[in-house]
Amino acid sequence: MKNKINIIKNVINVFQNRNDDMKKTIIGLSVFMVLSVILAACSTTAPAASSATVESKPGAVSASDSANVEMKGFAFSPKELTVKVGTKVTWTNMDSAGHDVKATDGSWGSGTLTNGQTFSMVFDKEGTYAYVCTFHPGMTGTIIVTK
Repeated sequence: MKNKINIIKNVINVFQNRNDDMKKTIIGLSVFMVLSVILAACSTTAPAASSATVESKPGAVSASDSANVEMKGFAFSPKELTVKVGTKVTWTNMDSAGHDVKATDGSWGSGTLTNGQTFSMVFDKEGTYAYVCTFHPGMTGTIIVTK
């Protein structure tokens, strides 16, 4: 990214002695290119995710069950989920914006999920697992795993 910004700065420097209209055009194109690079970086897709549909069960679920968490309206729903050891939790992105799911301790996570994509994980150890969307740090959630 720094390299691309330096290239843009060099292009601007080359045209410093040009007329004002040319400078405005070059600056406008440079800004457009930078924004395009940033948007392209934010829209990378994750490897193909599971397309299995599992029934959403808010609250507590029993062992060997599945539970869903939706990413909708820039929030995880439910925000807190209690499951038994061995439960498969599936996150589904229902927003048009890309999201991801990453443990706050960095121990696990998905890639970028676009609309309709899913990420699943089986929780096989008791504990509390906090997670976040790294693109939208206000999106947080917790999985509580009990025996």
